[in-house]
Amino acid sequence: MAPAKQNEYNRLHLDFRKPIPRPNVQGIVIDFHCHLFAARHAKVWFESAAHYGIDAFVTMTPLEEALHLQRDWPGRLHFITIPDWKANFTIDDWLRRLEMFYNIGSRIIKFHVAPGTMAARKMRLDSPELRPVIKEAVARGMMLMSHVGDPDTWYAKKYTDVAKFGTREEHYAMWEGLLTEYRDHPWLGAHLGGNPENLPRLQSLLDRYPNLYLDCSATRWMAREVSARRDATREFIIRNADRILFGSDQVSGDDRGFDFLSSRFWTHRKLWETGYVGPAPIMDPDLPPDQQPLLRGLTLPDEVLQKLYHDNGVALLNRLGFSFG
Repeated sequence: MAPAKQNEYNRLHLDFRKPIPRPNVQGIVIDFHCHLFAARHAKVWFESAAHYGIDAFVTMTPLEEALHLQRDWPGRLHFITIPDWKANFTIDDWLRRLEMFYNIGSRIIKFHVAPGTMAARKMRLDSPELRPVIKEAVARGMMLMSHVGDPDTWYAKKYTDVAKFGTREEHYAMWEGLLTEYRDHPWLGAHLGGNPENLPRLQSLLDRYPNLYLDCSATRWMAREVSARRDATREFIIRNADRILFGSDQVSGDDRGFDFLSSRFWTHRKLWETGYVGPAPIMDPDLPPDQQPLLRGLTLPDEVLQKLYHDNGVALLNRLGFSFG
């Protein structure tokens, strides 16, 4: 991860400890997509989260850290099954980790099949090698979660070598093949299905796959692209209010303290709850310094925020046999 630099996470010199009311939600607020990487990061993580009214987390945490976190923060975390990408990754090791994650309560498994990951790992979502993992997760009743697609800005700059990375259309055809095969099984598409720039695509996916849900995670990506099509995205979320879950994509780190974490929570709350129009505190590295995007809040209705922050996450986890607390 890039080092945390104050001029990149607090360009506006905000006081992130300034009091802020809790979201207008009955029950706990659930962040359904985040990365709490280590137990040593948890104290400041939960301090920042509490300040911004976020109570529970569905997190991608290394298995080696999960038990420690589960012991110290009971009832606050649900762990997403992930492989050990840093070690010598093998399918056998992933299957062992799947069983161990399942035994500590995990009921969701994540497949990171962004273009860069597929090129580096030489493995697609529909690769034969991955079939045993998908089948084992489905047999256990676990929800399938995937990161398919990346920002349009990345396709225009990072993924121009089509022979190496493929095209967005190829990536979504790949995903739809699996969505069709498992159309009766719950599936979560991370980062608004990886394509907030194309709301008609997302609507088509939701219309054709009734067990598909989307999370609205990734702070800089959502701040930029949701704000750029503010009215259309607001209408889309209201129309599909039962199928979208709040997620921050917050990532912990040794140098990511209260203000860094709060900059992400602050931005999400401004984006979904308010009519704020102005600069975001976070530098967007995909755009030049003199072309930073405006943050344009959606002022989602209270009944939609209730579903986004609480109801949908609780219902989906209950469907999987899990509840917080």
